Formats: sequence, C-alpha cells, structure tokens
Amino acid sequence: MSKTNSNYFEIILSFLPAVAWASLIYYLSNQQILPGFTVDIWDFLLKKSAHIFVFACLYFLLLMPYKKYDLAQGKAQWLIPLIIAILYAMFDEYHQSITPGRHPSLRDVGFDTLGCSLVLLKKLGYI
Repeated sequence: MSKTNSNYFEIILSFLPAVAWASLIYYLSNQQILPGFTVDIWDFLLKKSAHIFVFACLYFLLLMPYKKYDLAQGKAQWLIPLIIAILYAMFDEYHQSITPGRHPSLRDVGFDTLGCSLVLLKKLGYI
C-alpha cells in the first residue's frame, strides 16, 4: 500500500462525509427531547427506524474510503469500518447518558448495529 502525499490528502478528504454525518448524529443526540408522536408504537417505530437508517448511512460512508483506496485487505476492508461504526454507536449512547433529558439504551446500539449489518449484507450480496 504505497501512497503519495497527495493520495494521503485524498484519503483524508474521503472520510469527511463520514465525519460530517457523525457530527450530525452527535448534534441530534445532544437534543434534550426529540419530538415524537403521541401513539407509542409509531413513536417507537419512527425512532428505531431512524437509528437503523442513520447508522446504515454512517457505515456506508465509512466503508467507501476503505473500498476506494484499498485501505485494508480481505475482511478487514469491511470489518474495520463496521467496528468504527459500532464503537460510535456506543459513544452516542454514552453521550446521551450525560445529556439532560436523554438516557442511554443498549437496545439502540442493537438497532444501530442492525443498520450497519444491513449495509454489510447488501455489500456481501446476501440481500
């Protein structure tokens, strides 16, 4: 993996969409109370679907630089971004634990991981 200085700059820039998306997740997690519906099941479905979608996008954005620039070989090419996304999901829940009006949930990390897994299954051709 020999890269020139300009390639390193391109690689760093290729991670900016993922960093921007992670920043949006951080901002939304910093909100004291997220608006919801009055019907509990619809509120649950909307929020959990949002978890799945948001982290599917994050994983996809992390995956792209690894694929484009061949930053890792074999399984590591999809495993490293997956680990980063799941660790960020855990950080997101920790962040919510110190945000007034919010609470952490391991279940949310599970929904976040499901979003990442759906992208991975699509990438591997299973769905």
